[in-house]
Amino acid sequence: MLVNGESTRGFGGEERALRRLFEFGFVFQFHFLLPELSVLDNVMLPMRQLGRLGAAAMRERAENLLVALGMTPEARKRPGELSGGQRQRAAIARALANDQQFVLADEPTGALDSKNGAAVFAIFKSLADQGRTVIVVTHDESLARTASRAIHIVDGRIVGEARDSPLPAGEG
Repeated sequence: MLVNGESTRGFGGEERALRRLFEFGFVFQFHFLLPELSVLDNVMLPMRQLGRLGAAAMRERAENLLVALGMTPEARKRPGELSGGQRQRAAIARALANDQQFVLADEPTGALDSKNGAAVFAIFKSLADQGRTVIVVTHDESLARTASRAIHIVDGRIVGEARDSPLPAGEG
């Protein structure tokens, strides 16, 4: 695999971990939030690991991400106090925390209602419009149709692809 034109083949474990931290944001199908931390602290966690920002800047960035995802009232709550959709939005904020070049998302809207799902995709589209690479796996055809490029895979095989135009119905 090439990342920014550089082969990752020879990377050792530590180099791969650093590249993930610096360059990739991950949104998993299951949120993987740390239950002992508040939502705000969960979002700040990758920023602490990266160490680029001071405490005030980390807090401000995390709060801004939570605002963008409609999560301000939940900032001080722990994951166990949230609905499934709220947990997923907190996980999305955490994935965006370090402002990485690449965002990989596996069913990021699976636990969200259509309004919040559309808001998440709007954020992903904004990131793509800023030149970031956003790769999303979704079964939601209406959301897939909003992508600039969509690849339809069935049983591990590519069965359709569209660029810069919506996929026909049934081809999400």
